[in-house]
Amino acid sequence: MKTTTIRVGLRTRDRLNALARRRGAPAGQLVDELVREADDQALLEAAAESWDRLAESPETLAAYREEAGDLERFVSEIPGD
Repeated sequence: MKTTTIRVGLRTRDRLNALARRRGAPAGQLVDELVREADDQALLEAAAESWDRLAESPETLAAYREEAGDLERFVSEIPGD
């Protein structure tokens, strides 16, 4: 894996290194994990916002439920499942 250097403040560097020590992982691996966690969190927040928007429209919600029901019936009709 190729690597690069990023600039962070000294306090951030020290906090990152301390957190890495507590987790027993190299700082670079910790940054990878933190970025992945942030991406996952952003994805979950976006999904929640989409569900909220969907729930605001009774017509759209009804259409979604109908389509989901159609999909469930289709899957249940697949031989072997």
